[in-house]
Amino acid sequence: MCCVFALMAACNLERDIDINLPEYQSEIVVESYVEPGQPLRALVTESLSYTELPSPTPIDENILVTISADGQELTLPLSQVEALFVMPGDTIAEAQFEGFKSAIELLGLISDATVTITHGGTSHTLEEGIYFDFDNGKVYNYGNSLIVPEDYNTDFSIEVNSRDRTADAVTQLLPPVTFDSIVYSFNASDTLAAIQAWFTDDAAMDNYYRFMLHNGEVVQTDQDFSVNDRFFNGDPVPFGSNFEFGIGDTAIVTLFHIDQIYHDFLETYEEAFFANGNPFAQPVQITTNVEGGLGIFAGLSYARDTVIIE
Repeated sequence: MCCVFALMAACNLERDIDINLPEYQSEIVVESYVEPGQPLRALVTESLSYTELPSPTPIDENILVTISADGQELTLPLSQVEALFVMPGDTIAEAQFEGFKSAIELLGLISDATVTITHGGTSHTLEEGIYFDFDNGKVYNYGNSLIVPEDYNTDFSIEVNSRDRTADAVTQLLPPVTFDSIVYSFNASDTLAAIQAWFTDDAAMDNYYRFMLHNGEVVQTDQDFSVNDRFFNGDPVPFGSNFEFGIGDTAIVTLFHIDQIYHDFLETYEEAFFANGNPFAQPVQITTNVEGGLGIFAGLSYARDTVIIE
C-alpha cells in the first residue's frame, strides 16, 4: 500500500487548461414589487460575468436615505439613520443596517437609468436615490412616493432605459387569500407550541402561494417557501410549524397570493443559490419576466396576522 501511494504521489496529476470564454455583455437587472399601500420602489443594477468580482464603492455617510418603517417614511443622512434605527444592543437591527450599507457598496447600481412604472394609463417616474425598506429588509435605488392602489383588475408595467438598453415587464395584483383560522397547540412533553394557519384554496383557478412565518419581527424568518395548489386544489389547507414557539413569543404569519412567474422565480433563485459553486449540481437558469434584462417585477398581495403564544 505504501508503495502504491508513493507512486501516486510521484505522478503529476495536475494539468492547466485554458478556456476561451466569450465576451460577456452586461444586462440590466430589475427587482421591483408593487404592494398595496406602499410607495413605488425599484432596484436597478447591472449583471456581471461569473468570473468578474464587484468593485466596492465606499458609501458617503452624509448621503440622503429615504427610510420606510412601520408604515411611515422619512429622509435623513445615512449617519443619522443608524443612530435613529439601531438601538444599542439590537443585534438584528445592526445586522440589517450593515447589510443595507454593504448592498449599496457592492451592487453594481445603475445611476443613469430612466425608470417608469405605469398603471391605469398614467406613468410615474422613479427618482434615483437610496431607499431602505426596514419592514421587508430591502434596499432600492429608485423610488416614487405614489402609494400603490388596491387594484386587482389593471396591470402594472415597468420600463427601464439605460445606455441604449431597455428592460420592461408587466405584472398584476392578485386578490389576497385570507386565513380561515390560526391556532397553536403545545407539545405534551414541554412548553413549546406549534402554529397552524388554515385557508381554503379556490378550485376554480390555478393558484400559487408563498408562506412565511416569523418569530417576533418580519426580518426574523422561521419559514419561507412557495407552493402551487396541485396537491390540494379546492381543499382547506394547513401551513404550520414545528414545536418551536415559547410562551410569550409572537408569531407573524403571512400568506402571499402570487402568480406562476413569481413562484418560478423564487424556486429557481433558491436552486441557483445552492447550485452556485457546487461542482456536482446542475446549472440553473433563474426564471425572469423582464424582457431585455433579468430580474423580477411582481405584485405582492397578502394576508398577515399575529398570534401571541400564551
